[in-house]
Amino acid sequence: MRNVEMEYEKIIELIHEIEHSSITEFQLQKGEFQISLKKQGCAEPTTADIPKTVHKELEAEPKKEAEEASIKEGVIIRSPMVGIFHASASQDKKDIVTTGQTIEEGQVLGAIEAMKMMNDVVAGCSGTVTEVLVGDGELVEYGQPLFVIEG
Repeated sequence: MRNVEMEYEKIIELIHEIEHSSITEFQLQKGEFQISLKKQGCAEPTTADIPKTVHKELEAEPKKEAEEASIKEGVIIRSPMVGIFHASASQDKKDIVTTGQTIEEGQVLGAIEAMKMMNDVVAGCSGTVTEVLVGDGELVEYGQPLFVIEG
């Protein structure tokens, strides 16, 4: 189990390094292990500026049918991983962001807990939160829409 945690930490570290660099795409394959990271800007209305990771063990198909039907136009902030979504910094505090709130690019919108580590979900662009698609404590899948931002 220790080896899996170290690999996971290295993947998260790699994502953060690429996120803050000028690199737009990264791929690595070694045996059965495969990872592909790609940054996308806010110009496209259906993506967020969050790298997408693909790993054989962590990959999950997002539920699209019912969720996509309720999404208004705007930039969709998607879950970068599988885990438990946390809308507030602690259990006794209010949600970090709410519908109708104006946000800035890079602002923390919530966090996803995976393997006892908290991973921030950040805004890929500035705008107004028009929809919050998940609740505090909900299990989220890789690629699942979390927020819709209009800007």
